[in-house]
This record gives sequence, C-alpha cells and structure tokens, in this order.
Amino acid sequence: MTRVSKWVVANLGRRRLKTLLFVASIAFTLRAKAQSPPASPESEAATAPAVVTAQPEAQTKPLTNFVETGADYMTLTNGFGSWNGGYTRGVYEQGKNIWDAEISGQHEFGDAGVYFAAGDTYNFNPDWYGALTVGSSAGGFFWPRFRTDGFINKKWLGRKQWITTAGLSYVMAKDDHRDHTVYVGTTYYFEKPWIVEEGIYFNLSHPGAVFAPAGFVAVTQGHNKQQYVTVRAGFGEEAYQLIGPTATLSQFNSETLTITWRKWMGPNWGFNFVGDYYHSPFYLRGGSTFGFFKEF
Repeated sequence: MTRVSKWVVANLGRRRLKTLLFVASIAFTLRAKAQSPPASPESEAATAPAVVTAQPEAQTKPLTNFVETGADYMTLTNGFGSWNGGYTRGVYEQGKNIWDAEISGQHEFGDAGVYFAAGDTYNFNPDWYGALTVGSSAGGFFWPRFRTDGFINKKWLGRKQWITTAGLSYVMAKDDHRDHTVYVGTTYYFEKPWIVEEGIYFNLSHPGAVFAPAGFVAVTQGHNKQQYVTVRAGFGEEAYQLIGPTATLSQFNSETLTITWRKWMGPNWGFNFVGDYYHSPFYLRGGSTFGFFKEF
C-alpha cells in the first residue's frame, strides 16, 4: 500500500503531531459521513423504483493482477545516515485465491540485505476471507530471519461495507528478539469514494516480556482506474529496534505519517508515490518511494 508530501512536519513535537493527526482523522470521517450517495448517469436517467431493493455490495475487492517495481530513499538525523533500496511485487487472482509476492532489497544502518515474502488471500464465502503471509531474508541484520502474518476478515451490514479484522504475527529477528503480535481493526467503505481504516497492535517482545501497544488510522479517497490518495498516521510504542548487529533501541514511543498517491496514467498502468515521515526520541526519518505498476 499516492503520495504528495514535503517534509514540513519534521520539527513537530510528538504531542502536537498526535493532536493534529487525530483532528484530521475526525474531520475526514465527518466529511465522508455527511456526503450523500454519488449520482451517476444511470441513476439520473432512471425513475424511482416501486420496490426497495438491496443496495449493491461495497467495492471492497483489493487491487489484483498487477506487477509493480520501484525504489526508495530516506534521510535520518543524528548521524544515522540514509536508507535506500528497491522492490518488486506482484498480485495475481486465481479463483478464490489472491496470490501475492514481493522481493525487497534495502540498505539501512550501514548494512544491506534482501527480504522475500509470499502470501495468499482466500475468499471462503461472500462474507468471510482470510490471509496468510510468510517471509524471510538474506543479509541485512535489520530484516527478520523469519516472519509470518495471518488475518481473518468478516464483512458486515447491507452493502458489506464494514469489515472487521483480527490477526496474529510472529517475527524472529536475527538476534535473540522475538515478537508476538495481536491485531484488531476495522475498515469502512462509504458510498462516496472514501475509505476509513483503523487498527490496534498489541505486541509482546522477548526477552523481557516487553509489552508495546500501537495503533493507526488511515483515510483513502479515490476511484479504481483513476487514482487513490491515502493518508495514514501511526503512533504507539516500539519494544525494540535494531540499529546494528549488536545495537538495539528499546521501549520507546514513535509516530509515523505516510501519504500515498496511486495514479493511473493509462487503462492498465500508472505510478505509485509514497512520502514517509517518522519520529522517535532517537532520530527523525523522512523520504519517499516511487514505483511504476502494470496491470494484466
């Protein structure tokens, strides 16, 4: 997972940033709720039906059947240098399965490595679907030695426009750290082209049984085959962060702000631009990712 951003928020304090992000998320939500259903040429030409029928299902289908490749560059303060790398990912739909795979090469904290991941999203029926992803890496102390994520999702309401999600994650770092995470969240598709998503992570890290909860809220506006703009704010605790093969930052608060702009330039191709901002007590990080995608 459109991005237009300049790093004007680099000097905001954590408290001020959380307040602004919270107010912005409320404003987006209220605006979406206040809008009336969209008018289309078909609805304008049709007469009012004599019998009320069920509303069409919300467009909750994820983007499928595409390949995307791109690169990123990030700068860090306090002498932590810069990050850079590249990626290629693909998604393919086959029957009830949506297969995805990604390879990402990255240079961070003076080391480099490659991460590989693959997964499947399976539609059990019109209301339930699940996802499972596994990944591993070669090189790069900052990449996990092994990672797996599993989620179960349920669609609710008349248009199936509200989705609840629960999930579990396990991360084996390349030192002795292990993360066990429980996730709960929801996604709501408004009749206008707005999507609001929020979630909470409950992470328990070992050794030390360090509890580190975190959360996020994201708002998306746009149409498939045109463009999507997503603003995502994350905040909470991190149990640890590897900054070297034997160097770790432990139990601290951090905040992130990500703006994504996914734009179709033609019927089946376009670009994806991401602007990222990260704040912690140890450093600030800002930069962007740019990639091209091709659908098939």
